[in-house]
Parts: sequence; structure tokens; C-alpha cells
Amino acid sequence: MKSQEGFSLSRRLGTVIISGVLVFGVLVSAQPDPRRMSGIPLPDPQLLTGTISVRVIRGQMSNNVADHPVELTQGDELVTVNTDADGRATFLMLIPGSSASVSTVLDGVRLDSQQFSVPNQGGIRLLLVGEDVANVPSNEVVLPGEITLGSESRIAVELGEESVTVFYFLDIMNWQDVSVEPRSAVSVSVPEGAEGTTVLRESSPRSRVDGTTVSLPGPFAPGMTPLRMAYVLPYSGDRLAIEQQFSADLEALLVVVEKWGDMNIVSEQISRRADMGPDAIGGDTTYIFGAGSRVQAGVPVAFEISGLPHHNRLPATLTLALSGVMLFAGILGAMSGADDSVKNSNFQRLEVKKNRLFQELVKLEYQRRAEKVGITKYSSRRATIIAAIEVVYRDLDAEADSESGLSLHSTIGQSARAEQTSTAG
Repeated sequence: MKSQEGFSLSRRLGTVIISGVLVFGVLVSAQPDPRRMSGIPLPDPQLLTGTISVRVIRGQMSNNVADHPVELTQGDELVTVNTDADGRATFLMLIPGSSASVSTVLDGVRLDSQQFSVPNQGGIRLLLVGEDVANVPSNEVVLPGEITLGSESRIAVELGEESVTVFYFLDIMNWQDVSVEPRSAVSVSVPEGAEGTTVLRESSPRSRVDGTTVSLPGPFAPGMTPLRMAYVLPYSGDRLAIEQQFSADLEALLVVVEKWGDMNIVSEQISRRADMGPDAIGGDTTYIFGAGSRVQAGVPVAFEISGLPHHNRLPATLTLALSGVMLFAGILGAMSGADDSVKNSNFQRLEVKKNRLFQELVKLEYQRRAEKVGITKYSSRRATIIAAIEVVYRDLDAEADSESGLSLHSTIGQSARAEQTSTAG
């Protein structure tokens, strides 16, 4: 009992100390690494109810990031507020009991908070910590050299609703005794059609994401530097081919695919394949493991997954086509003189929302993989995100149909013929 009380007291004291750091920004002594506090929500009864205060810093508490956008996500709503001179972005009048999270992109690196519930009384304070690039030692010996993607690197594929989430767990290895700067930059451009490209929290703080490309600039210290990333790849039908080039040699190929039914993985680069179920690896899921030998830089890693679960999209396609044409007719009659800038604005808004939802989906899948979220919450949140994505795609298709001028019969006929051809193939 005494040890439990001591542990409880220690935990309470730790919370008080961290809260003091967030409120006042300084500690008299033994200041912890702020990066350990990044993204952790801390209740503050001194804040007005429904208030979320987010502070953004680089490396240390004295290095505030001013006039920088911070995003708060609450359900399907996204609100952006810029930080003030003290590096704080304040969000007001959130609904108590609702679930929310905050994020920002600092120096090309995405910083995410944990998901949290808005308290019934008081508010929440958070700290988002980026790398202090100005304080990186400049006297470090750096030589030209080569790096590889270590033998523990792997590609993991998990199933979604008519999509897969693809994870790259890459170990950048420097086998020298000094830091090296490779001749070729370390970058990964994801396959065409990928959505929601994201750098994972476990990746090096220097990781950058720019649209569909993730990069990690040098130099690289001796040993291993982690590059962790993910994206969502939609598919139709029961087959999906994935092809990926890497800018460094992959010491050994390892692909892990979540299995459903009679799914299989085929590749000329995979020489060993095995299914491993719950009896071998625990949990309640079976995975396909495919392994191969070294892959040279610039040579694509290519594999095809067959037997994927999918739905017949013909009814939905016909319904969507009919809805799009009807919407077009209504818009044409009511807004025939609408300015093109309004349409472009709608497209941009929908594209931004679509990419944000895919990023949320990637994050949720990763949290589930890491067992950071329960199956009930995971299933509920995933269904909500998928439904929201479908609404966005429907709105995007409606916008496209409103500009295309297709007739009802031609739209439905083309959709039906395309679906029949796909099904027959």
C-alpha cells in the first residue's frame, strides 16, 4: 500500500511539474527534455471551460515559435489559429466532452498531439516541440559516405475499407565511425494514387513531408537513424500492385501484409513466404511474411497483393452518376452565371478536407497497430472517417459533374460499361 501511495504521489508531482513548465515556461533546475512532453494534453482548471491552449517551441522552452498556424481537429471540423508572440495558439468555446487533437507542421515536420477529451470544467494545455535546428553542433566531423537501409527495414500493409494503409519502417544505417553525408539525398516518393502521406512520430525529427514525398536530410551519425512514414492507397477489385523505389540500397527485403481470406502476395523479388497466425505472433490477425535479398538503390521494390476484399461498385456508381447529373441540372438552372473562382474555391476546400481525413485515417490505423486505441473506439472512429471521406468524394464528383456537362444517359452508360469491363477483367 505504501509503495502504491508513493507511486501515486510521484505521478501527481510529475503532473504538477510538467504543468508548471507549460504555464510558466521555465524550471529552476533539472529541466526535462521538452520533447518528452510534446503532444501530451494536461488539464488546467484555471482556463475557461472549453479553452485549449497550445504552445509551439523549437527545442527549448525559451525558443517560442510566433505567428505560426496550429490546427485543431474536432470530429469533421478543422480550425486554424496562429500563435501569438509567446508561441501560444488559443482555441475557445469547444464543446465539453467532445474529442479533439491539435497539430502543426514545423520546418517540414508534422507535430501531432494525443487525442483528448475537452473537460467539463477548465481547459487543456499542450506543448508541441520541434527540433532546434539552430543549436545543432557545427563542429561535428562529417565526411562523404554511403548509407543503406538496414536489414530490419520493412514494408507493412494493413487492410482498410477499399484501401490499404502502407507503412515504411526504414532504418538508415551509417556503418562508419563518423557522421556521413551521402551523395544522394534520402527521399521517398510514394506511388501514384496514394493519399495522406504522413511522417510517423517515431521518425527522426529531421524528417520532412512535401506532398507525396518524404525526405530526411543528412548528415547521418554513426549507427541507425529512423525514417517512419505511411500513406493510404485506395484500390478497386481484388488485386493491387505496389511499386516503390528507394534512394539507398535495401540490405534485405521484408514485406508484411495483413491477411484476409485467400489473400496472397506475389513478387519476383520475394524468395521466401510464410503465413503467421495468432498462435505464432499473438493477437487475432494472420499476416503474410515475404522476404528477399538485397535490392539496389533505384531498383523498384514491386509486389502484387491478390484476393483483396472488395465490393461491387456498380450500384453506387450508377447512383452517384445520377446524383451528380441531377445536381448539375440544379446548379445549371440556379447558378448558370456563377464565377469560376467559386468552383475553384470549392475544389480546393474539398481537396484539403480529403487529405486531412486520409491523414487522420493513417494516424488511426497506426494507433490501432500500436495498440494505443481500443477496438470499440477504433471501429467507431474509423467508420466516422470513412463516411466523411465518402461524402467528400461525392462532393468532389458532384463538382466535377457540374463542369463536365455530361448527359444523364451518357454518364450512366459510361459508368456501367466501365464497371462491367472491370468486373469482367
